Amino acid sequence: MDSALDSAIDAAGRRLGYETVKEDQRYVIRSFLEGKDVFACLPTGYGKSLCYFILPLVYDILQGHSSPWFVEIVISPLQALMKDQVKSLQDKGMTAVSVMGREDEETKQGIVSGRYQVVFTTPELLLQNKDWIHVFQSASLTERLIAIVIDEAHCVKKWGSNFRKEFSKLGDLRGFFPSHLHFMALTATASQTTRKSVIKLLGMHKPVTISKSPSKCNIIYFVTEKADEIEVELAYLVDELRAYRTNTTKTIVFCRTYNDCSRLYMFFKSQLKDEMREPIGHPDVTQFRLVDMFIATNTASVKNAILKSFSTSGGRLRILIATIAFGMGIDCPDIHRVIHWGPPSDCESYIQETGRTGRDGLPSNATLYYSRRDIGVMHLDKSIIDYCQNRTVCRRQVLFKDFNYDPATKPIDCKCCDLCIMICQCENCDFTLNE
Repeated sequence: MDSALDSAIDAAGRRLGYETVKEDQRYVIRSFLEGKDVFACLPTGYGKSLCYFILPLVYDILQGHSSPWFVEIVISPLQALMKDQVKSLQDKGMTAVSVMGREDEETKQGIVSGRYQVVFTTPELLLQNKDWIHVFQSASLTERLIAIVIDEAHCVKKWGSNFRKEFSKLGDLRGFFPSHLHFMALTATASQTTRKSVIKLLGMHKPVTISKSPSKCNIIYFVTEKADEIEVELAYLVDELRAYRTNTTKTIVFCRTYNDCSRLYMFFKSQLKDEMREPIGHPDVTQFRLVDMFIATNTASVKNAILKSFSTSGGRLRILIATIAFGMGIDCPDIHRVIHWGPPSDCESYIQETGRTGRDGLPSNATLYYSRRDIGVMHLDKSIIDYCQNRTVCRRQVLFKDFNYDPATKPIDCKCCDLCIMICQCENCDFTLNE
């Protein structure tokens, strides 16, 4: 049985274009195939999506199906993330669809008949929409159903308490589907407290858990107490855009509020004027902008245009100002700088969002700008306040202390954080904040 499982995993991995399946990925997949609930916390860029992409293929191979038969349901928090994953699966030769509740009858029938190997949807649709509940509970679908996957599983705790309460009720799905069906929960960032809470809310019974530290050695961390004037802190980005244009380091600037997003966008627009488009002076539309905003009020077409410009090699967009909606799951491997204009709510969120940078393994940096007013006015967890105000201890050590951090994996001082740079004794300490 063991060799059959491994052979099926390897064969399915090759079909998806993976030469090898990593040890921890294999452990997650094998544990699920052996009939266990699984909670996996794997760093951004590690390939956690493969853990569920592969499942229908492995089941088909093990059961001797020559054409696709088995289906999985993936619960995801964001429409943009679903679309990105659907495209990724389709590019790999699998059938997939995202369901938001507005789909036509043909799509519904396709889901019922098992046309799609992977069906993405939201907690709200599964728990509240009677028409779609009927679709997902149809006998012809449930006989093919092999998994309920919760992607970005930290949202079960972080969003389920107030923002989107259905996340905290996903455990109720155990009463909707056959009792033999198991859950797989995946995230890049979860403290021990979050992990325990998610496992409880999902009703997982003695799940297999795997948790790797999200610390990435190619990211250098900086913290700066900001001045009130944006011009003082971010002038270097304007200079960089003028000098390097579409060769500017690809950057995400995270803001806590739409108002801050708008302020920063207008700062770049007022400073750069016609230079904010490439070529200079071209129409002020998404496809020509070097700087843009990704916020909830963008239309679907604008969001798609921004994602295309930011994630493709020929795109012009270099600096993306965004709320946390861009923080989860969008796969742009060549982002090498993340800036936070104001602290996020806690260290868990900060790790999640800075995990967008350096996914290709190349040197990257993450800078957090905060003010004393931010600390006093915002509802912040003590963990992120300590991270901001720390002046003596390695940033990485403070940031990852609740996330299985192994000090032995710490990079050399000049490649670690701003505080470690100050005490580094090597001969290569030429990194500056604005690099």
